Parts: sequence; C-alpha cells; structure tokens
Amino acid sequence: MKKITLSLIALLGIPTLMVAQDLYVSPASYMFVQDEVVFVNDDIQLDAADSNIYLRDGAQLVQNTNTQNSDIGELSVYQNQTSTGGTSTGIFEYNYWCSPVGVADTSMNTNVNFDINNLRRPTGLITSPNYGISPTGYNSTATEIKSYWLWQMESGGGYADWSHVTNTGSVATGLGFTMKGSPTANNIIDFRGRPNTGTLTHDCSFSGTDSDTSSGLDNQVETLTGNPYPSAMDLLLFLRANQVTLDGSIYFWEQQATATHLIKSYEGGYATWTPVLINDNNDAGLYAEATFSTYDDAGGDLNTDAGTSGNYTAAFKRRYAAIGQGFMVRSPNAAGAAAGGTFTTDNSMRLYMQEAISNATLGSQFGKDSSESDNTTSSENQEIVAMSHNGLDYMSILENPSITPELRIHTKINNKYFRVNVIGFNSEKNLSYNKFGDAEIPSVLNTDSYFIADNHKLVIKSMAYDIDARLPYGLNADEETNEYSITINSSNNVSDNIEVFVYDKEEDTYTDIKNGVFEITLAQGEYDNRFEIVFKDASKEANEDLLITEVEVIGSFDVFQNNTNNQLVIKNPKSHIVKSFTMYDVTGKLIYNKHNLGNDTEYTFPTNTLSSGAYITKITTDQNFEITKKVIVNN
Repeated sequence: MKKITLSLIALLGIPTLMVAQDLYVSPASYMFVQDEVVFVNDDIQLDAADSNIYLRDGAQLVQNTNTQNSDIGELSVYQNQTSTGGTSTGIFEYNYWCSPVGVADTSMNTNVNFDINNLRRPTGLITSPNYGISPTGYNSTATEIKSYWLWQMESGGGYADWSHVTNTGSVATGLGFTMKGSPTANNIIDFRGRPNTGTLTHDCSFSGTDSDTSSGLDNQVETLTGNPYPSAMDLLLFLRANQVTLDGSIYFWEQQATATHLIKSYEGGYATWTPVLINDNNDAGLYAEATFSTYDDAGGDLNTDAGTSGNYTAAFKRRYAAIGQGFMVRSPNAAGAAAGGTFTTDNSMRLYMQEAISNATLGSQFGKDSSESDNTTSSENQEIVAMSHNGLDYMSILENPSITPELRIHTKINNKYFRVNVIGFNSEKNLSYNKFGDAEIPSVLNTDSYFIADNHKLVIKSMAYDIDARLPYGLNADEETNEYSITINSSNNVSDNIEVFVYDKEEDTYTDIKNGVFEITLAQGEYDNRFEIVFKDASKEANEDLLITEVEVIGSFDVFQNNTNNQLVIKNPKSHIVKSFTMYDVTGKLIYNKHNLGNDTEYTFPTNTLSSGAYITKITTDQNFEITKKVIVNN
C-alpha cells in the first residue's frame, strides 16, 4: 500500500499558501498526518475502500467551500471517552458526542449519517476493529458498547423527548448522541468514515406547548448537536450565525463518577458558556460550572444533589469545541410563545487548534474526566497553534482576549451542593435581560439560586458596574426548611475596591459576601422579590449621612447668655425643629423645661431672676440630636 506523509500548514493571512484545491487519495494509498493541519479548499475524494486518511497526535482537517466529500474511503480520527485513570467507573458516565464523520458509501458530494456500528477501537497505529454494539445489558466492555445508553434529542422539551438510537441506528450529520464509556484506560474511540464538511442544518423549534410537563424546560426546547467536523470549532461564530433561532448559550453535560447506572444516583448537570459581546472576535465569554443533581425515573430533580463540576479556568474557557464534542443548544425563551427554528453549522466556524491538555489550559476542549488524549501532547508546556481560513487571526485573539471582569457567587444549599452564579461587568450591558452575556439557568433545581432579569432566571448576568445597581437574586426553596450560605468564591479582573452585599428587603439588612457569608434559613416557597446583590451598604451610607447631618445641625445652633439684656438667646438660622429645651443650675435644679418649640429662627428666655453662676442648657431636635452648652449668668 502506498503511504503519503503530509506535513503542511496553511498560515492565516497568506492566501497564496494553500495545501490543495481538492484532495484525492487513490486506491491502496493512505495519508498519515501527525500533529499538523491539512487544509483543503474544496472536496476530498477517497476513491476506494483502501483509500484512507489517518489524523494522529492532534492532527486536524479544515475545509473551506460547501462542496461535500465523496467515495468509499475513510478518514480516521481519535477522541477519548470518559475515563478515570483506567478504572471501570467510566462505564457509568456519559459523554455527549457529535461524530466528525459519516458512513463512507458510493454517493457523491454529500454528507452521510453516522452509523453507531462504525465506532472503532484502536489496536494499532492504523488498525481499529469495530466495537460490538450490544442491545442487551448495561456495562460496556473493552470490546462492546451497550446501546442502552445511546440517545439523541432534537427540539425536545424534557426527559420523554429523548430518542433511542439503538444498536442498529444512525445519527444525522451534525446531531449529537449520548454514550457511556468502557473500562479501558484512556478509552479511545476511533471515528472512521467520510469526513463531514460544509453547511449543516437542524431544528430547535418550540411550538408554544410544553411537550413534557414533568421534566425539562417549560418555555424552550433543546437539541443535542456539537462539533461535526474533524477539526476544532469556534462556538462564538456558531452562535453569531444563529443568534435569531438560538438562545445565545451553549450547554455542556458534565457528570461525576458514581459507580452505578441507577438514574436516582446520577450526579450530573449542565455547565453554561455564553459570549458577552457577540460581534467581538476577541470575546472570551463567561462560563458557569454545572451544579450536579440527582434525578427520578422520569428525569425530574430529586433535590438530593451533591457537588459542582470543574471550572474551565483557561482564558477562553469553552469557546473552542474539540473534535467530537457534543453539546446542547436551546430555542429562545419567549415566555411561552413559539420560538426558535433552523440553525446552521458551516466551514467558516472551523479552525485548527490543538486540544487542551486540561480544563485549565488553552486549547479546544472536550469534556471528559481524563486530561490524557491522543489529541493532545503530554507536555504541560504545550504551545498552542491556532489558525483558520475564515479571516480571523486566532493567534492574536488568544494573545489579546477580551476578558470580562467577573464575580463568581457560590450558594451552598442545604449543605449538599453549590450553585455557581456569575456576574460579568461590561459597560454595554444593563440590568435588563441581554441575550448575550446573560445565560438562562440550565434548569431550576427544587432548591436553587439565580439572578432575575425581565422574568428570566439566569446563571450568568452581565451588567455595567454601578455602585447603585441592585440585581434581583432569587432563592427557590423546596424543603420544609432550606439553608443557604452565599459568598463570593472568586473575583477575576475586578478591582479590590468593589464591595458586594446581599440585601434582604424583609429584614432591611446588608451582608458583606466578599469578605464574609450571608446565611439564611427559609421556609418552603419561591423568594424572587426579597433578595438583591448590591455594591454598597445603603444602611451604612445612611448612617454616615446621618452623622454628617448631625454635625451640620448641631453646628448651626448658637446658644449664648446676653447679660446686658438679662436673656438667654438661642439662634436657629436653618429653622430646625426644636423638640425640647431644658436648663439646669450646677446643683441639677431644673430652671426651664420647654417642649415643641417649633422651628423659629430665634428663641429668648429671661435670666434676670437667676443667681449669678454657671448653667447647663440642652436643646433636642426632632431627629433627637442634642446641643448641650454651658452659659455664665452674671446678675
């Protein structure tokens, strides 16, 4: 068999440097690409069953035009499933997938659906027998995947709308599917088939009627889709192209190992990524970790939650989806009205970017427990190279990201789990609902916390910083008694001088959550109008204002003895209300005791009958400010 080794890179900004107008691999030939990018302007023709392309060690394929590929040869690319260091716990956890290839057949210039039976398991550098897809049993093995866990969803409103792929099923190009892992170390899947390319369209339409009232979303539907190409994908460009028909966020399923298939013991949930400025190519977006929940047999929240997912702390968090990454998208929330429609994915969203070695480093991201992957290098000092044909300078974007300052609020609920709520500060946003920069909460758990903007319940809220801003913060309480502990867990690129408080309207209290914790126990109910996140302690300011006022009021009075006229004189030039006036001699004998004197500018009291000596006077205003002064009477 003839081998073609390719080591070419198409550099951004140099349009004359192209790999090929189109690519043809003849019978009994293969192309082996290692840690590089192949750029093809038009189509790829894999002429025969033994015409193959092998992408290894992070190699990727980027295509430009909407011309689809042809023939019966196959491209092979690896991705890792859920894995926890080679233990069998991977068999209990889902990954959300989107295949980068379809079944290779004799059709010309078209994408083809992905056949579950074409999942492969590598046994050598280019050898990969098929996994067995079994319709019986629950625990996948090193050679067999259980089809019980293969599901897909398109325009679904709840648990009942998942569609079973089965052991003989196929998945439409660009749609995602769920699958649990196998017990093998690193758990590599070899996707083999015709490489997907060009424009793909799918549906995410809400009819106005909730199709599953017992679980899921009330006013939206969601579709499991993902990155359908054998290259990285820019989710900012994906949302920009679909900003009318989608709600503006990407939802990633995350799950921790529980060593059981029982749905009541799952601990999983959706993490959320949203761009802040949809038209800013350098936008890094905001990310909120998943709150893990457990579920009943109908997919409803059991409120026995435990834990929070990992935080993607790299500069771009989850903007770039790695090969095979599946994720949920949602129709807009139009308060019960019909919304959504067709969304598209196309080649302009593709780029070459190596997969990150962990969720704390730069690179495209694939959600899995293991940081080891065939698509990453083993070096902690991995140098990321990013490039595309779409006109964006990705290296410059990575070096000069538009970072949104953020506050990450952790609400610990019933000592079981955390909800992470993120505030992003951007001068172009306000307290109203903003489609980008604001992200709907993935699902409101029985006991939960969220921001509120125009009746939208949010896990991420972008706003211009204003010391007088008051951001509504809702607490949902399902138990008879519900305990909440709220604090700022982290502050990124935010001034140290900014203060953050929880304001309790009912108690009229301000609690500093930047340097402390707001703790409260609530009875069952929904508290959407009681709490606010604010940036100043208004009661403290009121007290400070009161102190200033007291000094000003006291200083405005003048009390003195006019011995020439035998009168005590009180000057009140600002007409403050005088509630009382008293005067005592040095023995404590009461001389004058006057009340409700009004707000005259001057008062006089005769002193001609008093003995010479010192006297103490006290004026009390309607604000209970006291002006005390000693006067000398000389008769």
